[in-house]
Amino acid sequence: MEPGVEPGGDLGAIAILGVSAHNPFPEARLVRIDAAAFTDRGGMEEYLRRLREAAKRDHRVIGRMLDLYGFYEEAGPGLVVFHPKGFIIREELIKLAREINERLGYREVYTPHVYRSILWRISGHYEHYRDKMILAEIEGDEYGVKPMNCPGHILIYKSRPRSYKDLPLRISEFGTVYRWEKRGELYGLLRLRGFTQDDGHVFLSEEQVKDEVKAIIQEIRRLLELFGFKGRDVRYYLSTRPEDYIGTEEMWEKATEALRQALDELGLEYTVNEGEGAFYGPKVDVEFRDSLGRWWQCSTIQVDFAQPERFGLEYTAPDGSKKRPVMIHRALLGSIERFMAILIEHTGGRLPTWLSPIQAVVLPTTKSHWEYAGRVAETLRSRGIRVEVWGGEETLSKRVREAYSQAIPYIVIVGRREKEAGAVHVRGRQNKRATMPLEVFADKLLKEIQSRSLEQTVFK
Repeated sequence: MEPGVEPGGDLGAIAILGVSAHNPFPEARLVRIDAAAFTDRGGMEEYLRRLREAAKRDHRVIGRMLDLYGFYEEAGPGLVVFHPKGFIIREELIKLAREINERLGYREVYTPHVYRSILWRISGHYEHYRDKMILAEIEGDEYGVKPMNCPGHILIYKSRPRSYKDLPLRISEFGTVYRWEKRGELYGLLRLRGFTQDDGHVFLSEEQVKDEVKAIIQEIRRLLELFGFKGRDVRYYLSTRPEDYIGTEEMWEKATEALRQALDELGLEYTVNEGEGAFYGPKVDVEFRDSLGRWWQCSTIQVDFAQPERFGLEYTAPDGSKKRPVMIHRALLGSIERFMAILIEHTGGRLPTWLSPIQAVVLPTTKSHWEYAGRVAETLRSRGIRVEVWGGEETLSKRVREAYSQAIPYIVIVGRREKEAGAVHVRGRQNKRATMPLEVFADKLLKEIQSRSLEQTVFK
């Protein structure tokens, strides 16, 4: 149904956003109606404007247009296939998260995609998360495809005796997990059945929890600032014990207090979300607001006393006694795919240069300048810059339009004058243009990429 408007009495106006039907039961017809109410027509019109803008920035449409990824019936719903350009974006985000992990002292691991169900029973996922799991019986034993990475990391901790000298023990993994979301809940990269988390787990003593949480929060703040999310565009939530939980109330109180102290000592304002914690522990969620005013939650920090207890984890204290470690679950970007979708919509597909699959395209004005275009491209490529040369029979203006439509940050045009001067004519976004020596352009572009700048600094 197309958006429409009807008078809404005291509410002023109502926007009907959409109607959808799903019929899982043959004896019933279920209809879902989405609507929004406003106190005046102006508020409604602004909301509808944002909806129209969001439709133009739909990551599913942009993903097809830029040839980033695809969804295929043969593969199944909610399972994304990354094409070469989309893979580059994905890998750049992973590289960024990996650098943060290294600063924080994490060591990267790899764990299987499938475990025996006994592991999921011990962790509590079988009881509390079974409706999202993919289970199968093989050779008389039941296996579950992993919806979480944490049990595998627990096995690594348990692989040998641990001492207080080993703590904090930090483990990270870019682990692909699978959660069987309902078909009607799937939505491009924002809601998938298979996705990759920049997952991390820290095993540590109770005394170390607060400072570890503070360090993680500080890195999350810097990460979001890199993408321009800061100040009033970032907010924090402390989520407490839900009705369905594992562990004791004492465990939950200790974990919640550690998170609260970390937020307070960092001087951060936060909202308490009563009963919204994970089933194994309270958490701090970080939200940010995009260019369309929408709020997204990707980063999370969860403090878990319960799973170390269930798995019988121990470490030797300085006095020789055996103690139980605490476990912190944390994600920086969260789902790599979901964060990518948010960035695509936030930027309208015009990603910053460091994230763009093609960072520059070289366009020779005529065939006689193809050789120089190749030398320009090789100069850029030697610096690690992702560059292509577009020659062919198409006119220059058509190739320029195509480069703009592909959201390529820099269009480098070379002709007779540029060849003679050893220079390039550069076009950027927002109608920025300049002619400069090739080496100067290459150095400036490399600096922009290495700094992960949000702006096109080549023209400065």
